[in-house]
Amino acid sequence: MNSVRREGDTVVRAAGEWTPTIHRYLRHLAAAGVDGIPRPISISGNHEVLSFVEGEVPLYPLPEWVWADEALADAARHLRRLHDASAGFDTDGAVWHVPAHEPIEVICHNDFAPHNLTFENGRVVGVIDFDTCSPGSRIWDIAYLATRMVPLTAEPPVGAPGGDRTRARIRLLLESYGSDVDWTELVTMAIIRLHDLSAFTVRMAAESSKPQLLEDAAGYDRDAAHLAEVLNSSP
Repeated sequence: MNSVRREGDTVVRAAGEWTPTIHRYLRHLAAAGVDGIPRPISISGNHEVLSFVEGEVPLYPLPEWVWADEALADAARHLRRLHDASAGFDTDGAVWHVPAHEPIEVICHNDFAPHNLTFENGRVVGVIDFDTCSPGSRIWDIAYLATRMVPLTAEPPVGAPGGDRTRARIRLLLESYGSDVDWTELVTMAIIRLHDLSAFTVRMAAESSKPQLLEDAAGYDRDAAHLAEVLNSSP
């Protein structure tokens, strides 16, 4: 949905009214000791400049190594680190590209998934694409990560673990993050999260004049319907 290009050790992206808030947040994370994230360099007109984060970002269809248990556990631990480091961020005057979602506990990444993670030798080493960050709950981000990396989809991607491993991988994700939510809570939030993402994608399709995004939105709705069936049929 964004225009992105690499220039040497920097990345140039289209900026918005939320960009100053995101740059301030990235500086907050760096001050809290978080590494492997973009460093804000400048904002000029309608573009921002960030440091390039080294590592391999997997493309779809995802390579088989992304589905390893170690990668899922790594991702969950990195998400926990971001959430914990977001504590104390001053939101006064903040402008967000994506609305906040109650209850507010942390600053959510809102798109924490393999396509925004950098890997080295199959292990997560960094996180990118923070422009959709906004305040929300921990489970809001955890549930979305689960949809992408467990995965929780109507049709599992090629190479992804089968449905017989879904509960075990959800348990691994929650244990690695350190969350005490249960399976039902996570799946329920995943359904809500997917419908919200579908609505957001429909809006972006209209605003960016990219009707092809509507196919993605329909896919999110199908995945949500599948999860609702799974939830209703569970003992």
